[in-house]
Amino acid sequence: MTAAADAIILDRLRRYADRALKIRQLAALLAADAELAVAATLTLLGRAGGGDDDPELLAAVGCLPAALAELDYPARHALYAAAHAAGDRVLRAMILDASPPTADAAEIDRQLRPERPLRNRGRPLTLGERKALARRPRGDALTELLRDPHPDVVAILLDNPQLTEREVVRVAAMRPAVPAALALVAEHRRWSTRPGVRRALVLNPHTPVHVALRLVVTLSPADWGDVAEANGVADDVRATARELRERRDPRRR
Repeated sequence: MTAAADAIILDRLRRYADRALKIRQLAALLAADAELAVAATLTLLGRAGGGDDDPELLAAVGCLPAALAELDYPARHALYAAAHAAGDRVLRAMILDASPPTADAAEIDRQLRPERPLRNRGRPLTLGERKALARRPRGDALTELLRDPHPDVVAILLDNPQLTEREVVRVAAMRPAVPAALALVAEHRRWSTRPGVRRALVLNPHTPVHVALRLVVTLSPADWGDVAEANGVADDVRATARELRERRDPRRR
């Protein structure tokens, strides 16, 4: 990459209509030269945060969380060191790939019990039965399955062609929730592109912090204000939203 690395990123990604290919290309560019990748990424984030509504730019920023997730440890470490040298806290936070616990271990164990009723008064169903229902839900079964916290059930539901964005937002906003299930929503090839889904995930205190930190930069300035003031959201996520909002409007400092 050259001094106009942000332009090179946009030009490279513009060649691919498929989002998975865009993500793969962006990950390769981020791993190629850490210092230039950081400079380019900061330019892209600055343009998007400043109100540039170029569709190619917004698509690149939208692919950034998934591209960062694809990097191996050496590439992520080099990128983190370059972001640290550049003094950018927001990008450093996005590169991290670990989180403090966002849910009580006992509560997670309760939600992962192998048997649970589909309805309050129904008989307990095994995990296998619920997974089978998730593949071909009938009648009210889909509505009931949306409340199932088990990641195996959530993974099947996300691929169900009957599912709508409104229903995925319900899954992303569910509390209490199993963090691993929310991570599946954040990584899904179809639903991870939806602004409403991303917003629900960032505002959900059970979403893994490193996932929320990558998603928050893709939200709108209005969403940043909501996240910055939200109760229960991790301090690092709220601080990042606040900083993004202040970068766009320094008068808020």
